[in-house]
Amino acid sequence: MRTFLIIVGIISCFNSLSQGKYITRNGMIEFNASSPLEKINPVNNHVSCILDTETGKIAFQLKMISFKFERALMEEHFNEKYVESEKYPTSTFVGSIVDWGNIDLKSKLQNVEAKGILTIHGVDKEIEVSGTINSSKNIIQINSDFDILLSDYNVKIPNLVKDKISEKVSILLEMKLQPK
Repeated sequence: MRTFLIIVGIISCFNSLSQGKYITRNGMIEFNASSPLEKINPVNNHVSCILDTETGKIAFQLKMISFKFERALMEEHFNEKYVESEKYPTSTFVGSIVDWGNIDLKSKLQNVEAKGILTIHGVDKEIEVSGTINSSKNIIQINSDFDILLSDYNVKIPNLVKDKISEKVSILLEMKLQPK
């Protein structure tokens, strides 16, 4: 139910777009759960993101099933056994950029911190991540990389494959937002 309310909130943001809102529906998130025994780094190029440049509020949403793996069997296991994409179809982040009032979008690359609630596998967890923001020619570029622990989101890894999947997952995101 909580995930449903977050999604409704994000959709409401998209529907009430006005001046000061920047958006993308084709942002990129890649995660790396590789181990010495297995390379695991799928990409999702269908990430929605909205940034309110008046308040610094930011939201991301992605469908878990949109992650593309090198091997179809990995993708199937990811969706059916680990993140249970049918039961938990989306992942979201809803938060804001810390000290937004000190960010100058007319400047080039700036370091930023974002704080909010990351929802994965039906679990909400408050996180704070660092990244960069860059504004150029009416496009706002947001990049971040951070780590999460699968256990924080109740993602269970069977003992049979524990050595092949890292418990600590590195996440890389790249968003190019345009005014709406």
